[in-house]
Amino acid sequence: MPDRVSRATAWVAGLVAGFAATGAVSGLLWRTRLHAPDGIVVGGQWYSGSTHEDSFASTGWYVVIAVAAGLLLGIAAAWLSRAPEVLTLAAVLVGSLLAAWLMRVVGLHGAPPDPARAAAHAADGTRLTGTISRPGVAAFVTWPLAAVLAVGAVFLLLGERPTGEEPR
Repeated sequence: MPDRVSRATAWVAGLVAGFAATGAVSGLLWRTRLHAPDGIVVGGQWYSGSTHEDSFASTGWYVVIAVAAGLLLGIAAAWLSRAPEVLTLAAVLVGSLLAAWLMRVVGLHGAPPDPARAAAHAADGTRLTGTISRPGVAAFVTWPLAAVLAVGAVFLLLGERPTGEEPR
């Protein structure tokens, strides 16, 4: 029994760590797809020179990368799991939330600040770089949704998986 508990604990810890590492790497990948808009100051206000498509690109790329990574890790977690399904599902949920947070933090690290403060004190015609649009709720829904759906689908399709325990 203690051996089975230690294996399950190691599995959960490894799974959460794997999600965390993938979240950080995904944040780096997401950062390469981001574009800070340029704009101009008029009357103490900053006006973006980019299109609306640029505004949505940040969240769009976040969602695309998070869904792909979440699905792949969820499938791998379910396929490789020898722990009880509920334990694997809980680890995937916690790991995917951590991955979502890390992807957002790593991806936005070093992003330019909001130009509104600088624009208030800048002369008309001054060019300022804007900040990167930050994903809101999508950041904390996409990863867990993709990963948990993948785990659930694999567990449902494969049926009962062996847990490494010998039959009595």
